[in-house]
Order: sequence, then C-alpha cells, then structure tokens
Amino acid sequence: MSINSKRLKSLFKEINSITDTTFGAGITRLAYTNHDKILKELMIKHLSDANLKVEVDEIGNIFARRYGRESGLKAVAFGSHLDSVINGGEYDGVVGVLAALEVINSLDDDGIITKRPLELVIFACEESTRFNISMLGSKAMTHKLDRQKLEVLKDFRGENLSDIFQKYGLNLANLDKIKNRALDYDSFFELHVEQGPLLHSQNLQIGVVSAIAAPHRFGIKIIGTAGHSGTTAMQYRNDALCVASEIILAVERVAKKYADKSVVATCGNCVVKPGVINVIPGEAMILVDLRSTDLESRNLAFNEIKNEIENIQKSRNFSYKIKQISTENPSVLDKDLIELISQEARNLGLKHVIMPSGAGHDTMNISEFCKTAMIFVPSRNGISHNPSEFTSFDDIINGTKLLKNVVLKSANSSKGDFYEKSTFIK
Repeated sequence: MSINSKRLKSLFKEINSITDTTFGAGITRLAYTNHDKILKELMIKHLSDANLKVEVDEIGNIFARRYGRESGLKAVAFGSHLDSVINGGEYDGVVGVLAALEVINSLDDDGIITKRPLELVIFACEESTRFNISMLGSKAMTHKLDRQKLEVLKDFRGENLSDIFQKYGLNLANLDKIKNRALDYDSFFELHVEQGPLLHSQNLQIGVVSAIAAPHRFGIKIIGTAGHSGTTAMQYRNDALCVASEIILAVERVAKKYADKSVVATCGNCVVKPGVINVIPGEAMILVDLRSTDLESRNLAFNEIKNEIENIQKSRNFSYKIKQISTENPSVLDKDLIELISQEARNLGLKHVIMPSGAGHDTMNISEFCKTAMIFVPSRNGISHNPSEFTSFDDIINGTKLLKNVVLKSANSSKGDFYEKSTFIK
C-alpha cells in the first residue's frame, strides 16, 4: 500500500521543466498559453497511460475517470490546477494534481478497484493573474460565469479572451454546453500547499481546511487633473496619484481594523496616467483584493473603505468610480469529511490542525454541489506565488498518503459505512 516516491519525483521534474522562461525566474505557466497547452497535452498522455477515460470540456477542464465496481454510483473526485502566476513556484496547484495521479497509479499497483468511480480533475485557469478573475474553469463548470461578460474580457496585455480561446482551440460560444459534473460527485478532495506560515511555523504536517475565504475584487478609478509638473503650484494641483496613495493606506487601515475577523486586503496594482515624470497624474486606477472567511465582516470592510474615500474627498478635489470586478462567497467545508481527514491523519501519525484557508481554491465552487474537503501540506516560511516557494518531498508524500486513504474510504463507502481499515496505508 505504498506511494511510489521515485515515480512522483520524476513526474514533478518533468512537469516543472515546462515554464515560460521569458518572464525570468520561477515557474510561469499562464492559462491558455502555449506552455499551458503543452503541459495539458503531456498530462493527458500520462492520464491515458494510466488507463483513465479522459475528457476535456469547453473551457479546458480535464477529467480523467477510473471506473469502480459499481460505476453507476456517484464518483469521488479529487484534483487541482496546473496554471501559475508570473514568477511563481513549483508546488502551487501542481502538488494536488500530481498527488492525485500517484494515488490512482498506486491503486493500480495494489490491484485495488474501488466501489465508487474515481475522477481526477485538472481545472483550467485557476489563477487570476491573466484576467483578474480567478477559477474560470471551476466557475464555468458550475455555471457561475456570464458569457456576455467573458466576451469583452481582456487579459493584462489587452488581448480579448475570445481571441485567446480561438488560439487555444476553444470557442466561447460553446460555454453554455459545459456539464456541471459536480452534480455527479459524491465528494471532492483537493490537496494543496498551505501558502501561509501556520503549519511550518508550528511544526505541523497537515492542515485540514474548515473554510475558504473568498475575494471581493474591485477597481477604484481616481480622476484628478493632469498638469505641467513645473508650472502648476502645489495649492492648485489635483494629483490623482496622491489621492491613490491616501486610499491605499486607508484600505490597509480598514483591513487591520477587521483582522480578527480574518479580513485581509491588498492593493495589488496602481496604474497612473499619463505616467510620465513631468506631468501631474490626472488619473489613477487601483486594483483591490478584499478577502475574508466571514462575509458580513468583508462587507463591513468594503463599506468602510467607501466611507474612507468620501472622507478623503473632503480635503482633496477629485472624483472617483468603483468598478466591481468579481465577488465570491466564502465556503464552509463538509464537517464529516473534516473529521474523516483528521481521523486518517491520526492513523498515519501526522500532526495536524483544523484551519481556514485565506487563499481561494476551486474547491469553493464545487462545495455548493457536493461534499468537499481540502488538505494542506506546509509551505516553508509561508512563501507562495514566488520562485522561493518550497514544500519538502516528505510533506508531499505525507499529503499523498493521506489523500489516498480518505479517497479510498470515501470511494468504498455506502451511506457512511466504510470498508475495513486494513485496505489503508499504515
């Protein structure tokens, strides 16, 4: 009942050799690029070699099914994503996909056929780097995307999503045909690196996720008055960038006020126009990512940010517009699966903690349609979305063993009655 660590290490090396080096250090695999396509084709080959039935839907999600003894039952699904941020690390998303494939390969090694079918899922475009909207694949699958909005969506280079899809071999017009496969899942599991410092700092091996924070993303467009940097006296200026600076600090202040309610806020980008040294900025656009596991607190923080902007207006001459980009609801994960993962962690002798996730994951979209759970393994020093991102291979193996145990127990269940524990890894 062992995990083949040599096979898993080799797969990591192969997958992470595919990166867009034009961006410099780390891993860069933006969704719907040539590197993303090459990687997906490689993964489809590995999935097919594992004798799985592979399907790709109209947004690029990949589904690989292993039949069970009673294939009419709802499947146990598990997986993650393979796209990355710019200059990201080798583990975000990848751990969940490759561990899932190793679980299936190791079941084949052991000659185990589960009662329920198993389905490995690789979600498309989980990261928001390219389009400022995250989890396109799982949102499309669960019918949470507005096709009309997507038709005018552009990436950070100004390229239309419809044109990007065409190059990638997809068609936006077909999105309405996407099947919500989550309706056919008994449960869904996602193994992921923590992307935070808790596990590493407390010398814990496993995090069992209780809830997932959700982002409210919006832009604040500030309109001042452009002018000559040398001839406009300070008392006559309406500098949009100075206003933006005050707003950015106000966003930070509000987030700190609600920190005990798990609120965090990031002003991740500020674009200034005209953006030259000898012209007073006449316009600025701030992109804000506001998150919490508590929806009420997040809403209170958003309203307070708006009040702060209005207070700044009392002392500065500017106008502004708030553009909503996306808003999602936090997810509470399944209590029974949380207990199952905790129990199996204890059986494996793994030190664990039940904890929330500050980062969003595809699991949150699936959670509305079936039982869902997440397993975290440590990130060294909490670093993620960075070339320095690191998770030890021992921790990856621990997570893979735990994933295999909970998948087996769920896949062999019938209304909560599980098969004997002797079929699990010790």
